[in-house]
Amino acid sequence: MVSFTFNSLILSASLAVATIATFSTAAPAVPIHRSKAGSDACGRLGSKSVRNIKYKDVADCYKAIPINRNITATTISAVHDLFRDYYVFTDSALTPQVSAPFASEPVDILKELTTIGGRKYTSDYQFHTDVRHAVDTLRDGHASYDVNCYTNYGFEQNLTLYAPVMDGVQTLRVYKDNAKRGYEDCIVYKIDGNPALAHIRAWATKRGYDVEKEAFLDESGEFAYQSYLPDKGYIDYELHCSNKRPSGPIRLREEWNVYPQTEIAFKDVKSYVANVCMMAEDETESAPQGRSRPHRRNLAIPIKKRDLENDDDVTATAVGAPRRLVQEFRDAEKLVSGNATVFYHLKSQPDTGVMVVYTFDAEDEEVNIVLKGLTAFHNRNVTKILVDFQGNGGGLISLSSNLVQMLFPNKQPRDASYEADLRVNKSVQKAAAVGFMTDDGGYSTYNANEYYDLQTTGPASRYNNNDLFAKPVNITRNGRATLYSEKTAMYFDPLSTKIVKALAKFPWTGRRENIRILTDGRCGSACGMASYFWTTTHGVEAYSIGGTKGEDLSMFSFSGASVITLKDVHNTYAGLNLTSPLEELAYKNEVRFSWLELYGKNRTTPLEYDAELYRPRHRLDYTRENARSREVMWKEVVAAAWKK
Repeated sequence: MVSFTFNSLILSASLAVATIATFSTAAPAVPIHRSKAGSDACGRLGSKSVRNIKYKDVADCYKAIPINRNITATTISAVHDLFRDYYVFTDSALTPQVSAPFASEPVDILKELTTIGGRKYTSDYQFHTDVRHAVDTLRDGHASYDVNCYTNYGFEQNLTLYAPVMDGVQTLRVYKDNAKRGYEDCIVYKIDGNPALAHIRAWATKRGYDVEKEAFLDESGEFAYQSYLPDKGYIDYELHCSNKRPSGPIRLREEWNVYPQTEIAFKDVKSYVANVCMMAEDETESAPQGRSRPHRRNLAIPIKKRDLENDDDVTATAVGAPRRLVQEFRDAEKLVSGNATVFYHLKSQPDTGVMVVYTFDAEDEEVNIVLKGLTAFHNRNVTKILVDFQGNGGGLISLSSNLVQMLFPNKQPRDASYEADLRVNKSVQKAAAVGFMTDDGGYSTYNANEYYDLQTTGPASRYNNNDLFAKPVNITRNGRATLYSEKTAMYFDPLSTKIVKALAKFPWTGRRENIRILTDGRCGSACGMASYFWTTTHGVEAYSIGGTKGEDLSMFSFSGASVITLKDVHNTYAGLNLTSPLEELAYKNEVRFSWLELYGKNRTTPLEYDAELYRPRHRLDYTRENARSREVMWKEVVAAAWKK
């Protein structure tokens, strides 16, 4: 899919993170794998203290898991049927050549999964790795196949990287050396024997990832932190450091630091499979629907050795939301902070405020914080606002819609709603018939009353019948004919009259000339949706920073749609007293997929593939100064935006 690979890879300074449907069964009989020394591979891993775990310990355990052909057959059947019948971009992914700034080959995900299903695997680890790789080739930030069994450990490098431009030349450099050896800003000449910048670009293109950039969240980038077992136990670097003596090349073989992501105990292969891999009978909790996927994956910030006071203190930084850093700056005064936003007043440019929106993964009540922050700006005589979206991977679509309206209040009910459609089949129609007008929001996916009826004349209104699903249309894309719903739009509650009245007094409300957007190209999903509305519908100018010098840089990395999981599908059918058409899985996992596709206004190509709408008006390069200082970057953008 187009939405994660750009011609201009984001060569910035960090990255987002990475995570992990249902089966009621006892663990299968598992033969114990033993090494030549007679010890159990997972037993050796489970007996080690956190500080002493090495890459090889995890690799040996993962590769010791015996294959269970009933599990692999069920898995491939369920995942194939999910992407055939429910994934909204299955046909669009066959697009022969997407336009710049994207670079992506066509992907026949059904063919890929069928091929995997026909192989005679002897390794359970390799089977699940191949399924994950197949889904990752879609380059869709909302599509993933993750199993706890093989994401139970995180792997981190001591070096994080960035690519500033100095004197017109872009080089890859060390952003941070967690081992505190003083390698910050050393030039990275080679990685694994290859020219460093070319190596990083090839790595990012293959995986559809960005590179590195120190984000507003405390997290390493996806090159430096991986939630899957890396290909090998180390990365070789060649550094050139002007501040080191002798000044010749420094060659480092950096082993991966390994961190457990859970505190689940096991003593051998059998108990690892039973406790870590297998789905327990009572594990039915589902994630909220209507949530757009955070950038790439939603794994927790890793549990790191330096965070642990002793070997048993694993719960101190247990799996959860990213640690949010409400940063302090010398020349930018923090006024208000919430769960998704922070408001700063620039001291040297007192007519300008910065609204940092670092996530949309917060409840809709965040609009009250936004109003408080905007009011604080007004009280400081601020007249211009810079919205900083750097590193924002998305979150709740409703919060995105509300944020758009906080600067440009709706005149019509669906001014901040995208046109959309979704795949329809007989099972969907059955669920929609039962789910129409249900009171439980958990089943809103197939409740037509949760959508606007765009086929009627007059002001847009919500469906009062089930025609959205009962009367689908046949659309052919890339040679495949599939049933889709008529064009619709998701329904969101408008802002309250009280909030709209309060917004009216602000000098920037509804005025595009008083607002600018700053992104680093990683603005994804709900963030991309807000960016699209502000730039395309309301004409706000956007600045993208980073990327490859001289090449296009996308304003946002993937545009939206909405993500649910295989578990959500099962829970929806169960909640409607229907049998799910998809098989349940034995392994604990999170299979995510896009179920709703969005369109730009008056456009016929789904927004995920509508590359023209991803282009920012302005492009900036990272420097050693602005990559390390948000306030320096803000001042540069403000000066360029308002010609100061």
